[in-house]
Amino acid sequence: MTTPAETNPLDVEGAWSIDTRCIGCDVARHWAPDLVGQDDDGLSFIARQPETAEEQAQLWRAAVACPTQSIRNRNARRPDEPPFPFELAPGVLALGHNSRKSFGGHSYLAVRDDGNVLFDSPRFERALVERVAELGGVAHILLSHRDDVADYARWADRFGARVWIHAADADAAPKATDIIEGSDPTTIAPGVVALLAPGHTEGHLVFHLDERLLFTGDTLHWNHRRGELDVTPIQTWFGWEALAETMDMLAGLRVEWVFAGHGSWRHMGFDAYAAEMRELGPAMREVGRYAWAERPGTSFDWYPFPD
Repeated sequence: MTTPAETNPLDVEGAWSIDTRCIGCDVARHWAPDLVGQDDDGLSFIARQPETAEEQAQLWRAAVACPTQSIRNRNARRPDEPPFPFELAPGVLALGHNSRKSFGGHSYLAVRDDGNVLFDSPRFERALVERVAELGGVAHILLSHRDDVADYARWADRFGARVWIHAADADAAPKATDIIEGSDPTTIAPGVVALLAPGHTEGHLVFHLDERLLFTGDTLHWNHRRGELDVTPIQTWFGWEALAETMDMLAGLRVEWVFAGHGSWRHMGFDAYAAEMRELGPAMREVGRYAWAERPGTSFDWYPFPD
């Protein structure tokens, strides 16, 4: 239970609070955007106490996803029914249990007849592992890049999964079984294609499923403040021009859903995705990296990446 000294002073009075261990990863605001605010330091606070059962459920999901376990309810225990896995789209489940090792990056499970696919790694926690086992386990773990590997090795050991990462980022995942070389598309399994998408890191991958689902890691996300697809300029370690070229490449894909590692997920629809993506790469080049970072409502670009 949090104490007043540990609680963000901006929390509104009530059962729910967020303590000062928060690292400002934005995860809580993805799950409960109307209830969780952001202070001047980028940290989360309870802006409004929940009023409905669905709003209570949103905060429980935020609490379980939070990588620092900073979200608390003083008056109630967690519901008996675990909030994760949580279905975002048919066959695609958010796993919550975001890891601080990945600065709170999201992970997803695609449930497929020929073997389930895990995209980046959540915390390895027994309750979640048991739920994933009930869904058929994990055949492939697809790591988008070096920053979001978290507990991949424990997940791979538990389910005997193959682990995929690009060679340029492979030193971060020494237990990977499959190293992707070069820039050509790589078919992981039927309907599952890995594409090199440099910018955030040199070896960043995105994963295109069934020509409709795109798992983007840290390349592309839905900016819920601006209401548009967006990139993160400050955390562009390999190069802004490379990231703009990646946007041009992604614009050529058929995509209905975007599932981001950092930033929010979004059901775009094919036409809206195509329309936004046609403009994104050219706009990045015209504006430039630092002007892009200074736009109001730019997502989570204020924070220093943790050691």
